[in-house]
Amino acid sequence: MIRKTILVGLLSYSFSLTAAPIAMHEMKGLNKAAITHADLAPLFDTLADHPSIERKNLGQSFLGKSIDAFYIGSGPIKVMMWSQMHGDENTASAALMDFLSYAIETKNNAWRENWQNKLSLMIIPMVNPDGAQLQTRFNAQGIDLNRDAKSLRTPEGQLLMAAAKAFKPEFGFNLHDQNAYYGVGEQGLPATISVLAPAYNAQREINNSRSNAMKLIAQLSKLIEQTIPGHLAKYNDSYSYRSFGDTFSEMGISTILIESGAYPADPNRQVARKMNRMLYVKMIDELVAGNWQQQKITTYQAIPFNAKDAWVDLLIDDVIVTSPQGSYSIDIAINAKGRYPTINELGDISSIRQGFTQLEAKTLSFDSGKAYPLAKPLDLTTEKYRQLLSLGYSCFSGDIALLNNHSDWLSYQCSNTQPTIPRRYGAAAFILREQGTAKYAILGEQLIKL
Repeated sequence: MIRKTILVGLLSYSFSLTAAPIAMHEMKGLNKAAITHADLAPLFDTLADHPSIERKNLGQSFLGKSIDAFYIGSGPIKVMMWSQMHGDENTASAALMDFLSYAIETKNNAWRENWQNKLSLMIIPMVNPDGAQLQTRFNAQGIDLNRDAKSLRTPEGQLLMAAAKAFKPEFGFNLHDQNAYYGVGEQGLPATISVLAPAYNAQREINNSRSNAMKLIAQLSKLIEQTIPGHLAKYNDSYSYRSFGDTFSEMGISTILIESGAYPADPNRQVARKMNRMLYVKMIDELVAGNWQQQKITTYQAIPFNAKDAWVDLLIDDVIVTSPQGSYSIDIAINAKGRYPTINELGDISSIRQGFTQLEAKTLSFDSGKAYPLAKPLDLTTEKYRQLLSLGYSCFSGDIALLNNHSDWLSYQCSNTQPTIPRRYGAAAFILREQGTAKYAILGEQLIKL
């Protein structure tokens, strides 16, 4: 039986429960896997035209791309927000664009005017434009900016630190993306939003500024649990000496880390994007109203920690494997990593992990499949591919340049020796049979019913 994981929330809740206008307010063109400086530049220009927003160039990246900050409001409560210091972590950058465009809409003038004399925002939507261009964690020097808070060997790190020292925020929002496979506790739902009040020393002590971060997170967590119940976790709070969040916490800034994570059937993390922009509005309302100050630290502490590798993209339970040494049952896990995903784990997996797609395979047997020889050009449509898979072909041999794959699925080149049993790090391209008949094909993390 296939279990396509549709978790509590997506079908049973409405984002209109709270902050409905911002929930539905989305800037076009940012629902994509990768967001670069070129995607944001025209949006920056539009935002800067509004009289309520001040745009300031903070300097340039290592390769000379502009790094800009946007200021809105003039009140005594100062909040600094920064995103995409890791170039391949795009979600919050899109959410910040949504938020800024929402804040200056004419119909929201009354809301903005209610807080802009009480609160000042400084927003840096993209700290690492060079990394964003390459969709890599690092900057163009190969340095992780979030491990450069102390030595400041990168121009981007220097700019971020200088901005914080000049602005002197009371609160800092450190916006990131996290691994898709984190869960809320060991057997919980995927961690779509993870939060943290970073430690300021190795003892992880709680002073006034860290306490304030914990209280504000506790207040904001209510919105998360209302909107996507069960998808909130807490990031590991081990002290990280070189990181900006921990360093800003040392400097007395009440720092809040928000990590955007996965949600089922949401490859571009649009659920996390929507949750982020809702949180930004809620954050402003809470800081202005002051209700967060009555929150309890124990509420923050009760948020379950992230569990690493709690989820996989495809989990096949108890498939039968036949070998010269005898038959046995095994679980197979596959994640959508790399151009051609491989089998990343074998053994007892279902007792500690869950699959975004999961198949109970007790009546199915593993077949590595046959090699389809390419001797002449082949235009591979989805219909033609399904026919080949049903005949037991799982990969292609010969001159792979002859293959024109127009289908919805990956095409794997066969290894020199096709394995007879599943192999860790082996190609995720095989057939599952029931009483000799091909029932399913696996191509990458895709489970294809034949």
